[in-house]
Amino acid sequence: MAEEVKYKWHEAMLYKVTGDAIAIKPLNDNTEFSKAELETFIEGYLGFIKQGNGMLVINDDGEALGLPQNEMAGKNGYALFGNVIFVPIDNFASALEITTRH
Repeated sequence: MAEEVKYKWHEAMLYKVTGDAIAIKPLNDNTEFSKAELETFIEGYLGFIKQGNGMLVINDDGEALGLPQNEMAGKNGYALFGNVIFVPIDNFASALEITTRH
């Protein structure tokens, strides 16, 4: 049984193609973003890339749409196009879940 990874959505960072990094939070004190919120930031269909320290939310059609490459977000070794959101893993919540399971 695979363990569920928890993310710190309230610590998400939006990396715009202009090079700006902006801290973003879900609306109305929600614990996660809605699909519509993420699509607004990404400006298109959502794609997800899981990493060891978090997850990237990308525009799945960014390259096909001719969006500019995101140099800031691309430092992880991927060619990413358009705006990108990075969401860190909640290591404390994941560790707590592991230690309390029997």
